[in-house]
Amino acid sequence: MTSNADIGAMDTLVTLQSCTITRNDQGAKDKTYADFRKVWAKIDHSVDEQVAYRNLEAGHVIYLTIYKVKELDTRWRVIIDGDAWQISAIDDMDRLSPVYRLTLEAINKSKR
Repeated sequence: MTSNADIGAMDTLVTLQSCTITRNDQGAKDKTYADFRKVWAKIDHSVDEQVAYRNLEAGHVIYLTIYKVKELDTRWRVIIDGDAWQISAIDDMDRLSPVYRLTLEAINKSKR
């Protein structure tokens, strides 16, 4: 990874959704998502292949490069063209870089 962010490559507007976790009357966790901010992003697609139960499975993975958002964590999700994506990793490009690289996985894998 390099710290040189090409802001011209950030050409897709995505929505970051924050997550609030509360407990219901039975003590179970309830997650509530709310739009936090729209940001410009660079999207790189990948196919994550793995062997599970002797079958080859392929999962759609997206790498998203965005400017850093201080509050962001892996409970949040990203909306891209109406589809929700789970944040599985947040990686700094380097210590002084103003951008992150997020690894996203599809929440509803049946659509992929």
